[in-house]
Amino acid sequence: MKIGLLGGSFDPIHNGHIEIAQAALQQNFVQQVWFIPSYIHPLKDSNVHADFEQRLSLIKKALATLPHCEAHDFEKRSQNPSFTQKLMLYLYQNFPQHEFYFMTGYDIIPDLPKWYNYPWLKENVNFLIITRSSSQNIDNADELKHHQFLHIPPVDISSTQIRNLAAQGKSIHGLVPHIIEPDIIEIYK
Repeated sequence: MKIGLLGGSFDPIHNGHIEIAQAALQQNFVQQVWFIPSYIHPLKDSNVHADFEQRLSLIKKALATLPHCEAHDFEKRSQNPSFTQKLMLYLYQNFPQHEFYFMTGYDIIPDLPKWYNYPWLKENVNFLIITRSSSQNIDNADELKHHQFLHIPPVDISSTQIRNLAAQGKSIHGLVPHIIEPDIIEIYK
């Protein structure tokens, strides 16, 4: 089975994340999307606002009614930063029956050389690169041996925006799945 891997802090998960997963499924790039929250994000400061269990719980609740989308706690296995290479090796070893596609926004591509063991990643990982406009220059993705592009309309939602609105007591309606809206308000107020 083709599995899309959508990783990140998910601090919190929002409708933009859901739209990416739905687009990958609807356009038949993958048959399932696994949401994998980072335990310790290696390229961001450790100032995550919600703890791992809160973020994982929000993801599970948000995905509960979405077919072919699952939340996994693979990154909790280690107290070390969440390195993509280590995750991929774990998945290749424990789920050899699946073909994995690491989903990432085009804006991350310039930062990939900073990732842990980038030479291994560019040779051994299937990347599904999300582009949000036809005007984006995607030439530098050619360095990746295995990559495809998922084109979706721009989604102007960020976790930072949601945290800020919740902290100010402002509405986050329409930015997050309605089922987790009260939980997000409670966590990030």
